[in-house]
Amino acid sequence: MAAPLRAGVWLCRQPSRVVAAVPGDPGRHRFMVGTCDLQDKNGIHVVEFSEETAEVSCKQSFEIEDEVWLISPSPSDSQTVLTSGLCHSGGKSSPSLRLIRTDGSQVSQQPLALSDEDNPLSAVKTALWDPHQEGCIVVADAEAVQTFNIGAGKLSRQVTLHVGQRCMGACLDPHHRQQLSTVDDGHLKTWDLRTSRLAFRKDGVHLFGAKDVDYNPNVPYQVLTTGEDACLRFWDLRQLSTCLRSLSGGHHHWVVKARFNAHHDQLVLSCGTDSMLCLWRATSVASAPLGGKRGEEAARASDGLVRKYEEHEDSCYSCCWSASDAWVFASVSFDGKLVVNRVPDEEKYRILM
Repeated sequence: MAAPLRAGVWLCRQPSRVVAAVPGDPGRHRFMVGTCDLQDKNGIHVVEFSEETAEVSCKQSFEIEDEVWLISPSPSDSQTVLTSGLCHSGGKSSPSLRLIRTDGSQVSQQPLALSDEDNPLSAVKTALWDPHQEGCIVVADAEAVQTFNIGAGKLSRQVTLHVGQRCMGACLDPHHRQQLSTVDDGHLKTWDLRTSRLAFRKDGVHLFGAKDVDYNPNVPYQVLTTGEDACLRFWDLRQLSTCLRSLSGGHHHWVVKARFNAHHDQLVLSCGTDSMLCLWRATSVASAPLGGKRGEEAARASDGLVRKYEEHEDSCYSCCWSASDAWVFASVSFDGKLVVNRVPDEEKYRILM
């Protein structure tokens, strides 16, 4: 049996809740890590992972006054990043959005203010670029999902959807440009941005509360949700009466985030407040059978946990796949420990052969 691939580790030395892959740099595994220290100035660190040495090195760091809870690199400009967090000023804390541009060693930061300040944002759960409309972002806070156009440092509100009282996140549909899905309490909802109406709804998607939602990049109408019941569940939005598949046994507390692999949607990554990072095989709901084989051979390839990664010692709030390779992924825990891992060779060859 082959020895496990060595993980790369890098320490922020400050609390952290977010890691994001840096796009637009083929052949390099680069990630951005943001910190969220209450007592000190925070920062964003750009790190790079070497597959040959399994070392993680910091290529760039810059200070930011806000706590950084979310990082969203622009899909059309790898040097532009949207961040969200908390700004502490005058003894008060308020949600903040910033545009950050990194041009070599030069870094510029632009706070984004609402042009309409009558309806301020509450705690931001998701901040995304709309890949179909340049200069448009989607922001989900605790009560609503809103779309904004960015212009001259101002956010111009376009659409507001009141999705629920405890919205935990949102995800844009990669197959239908005017749809997005949200999770709030135990509900999964899909919205049509053209009409601001509910398109699909499923109550009780998780036993307690739902924490995250992600679209399968290769299968239309398919999403996965994570929850406080330590499960991952897969759904067809057109047939929500039954769950397509449920995976459990990797986590024993809240699963706060999960992501499909964009190239091989059999692979799913999840992380949780139990400090665990889990790699799953979900062949039964994937766009292609395992290894391209059909019939009995595909049926024998059971869904389930591929591997549990236990390098973290604190709650793991964020994980992501590398933007330049299908087999590399990163995770960060609240104590500031970034870990970069790889899909085991055995699983990789099972998919490719």
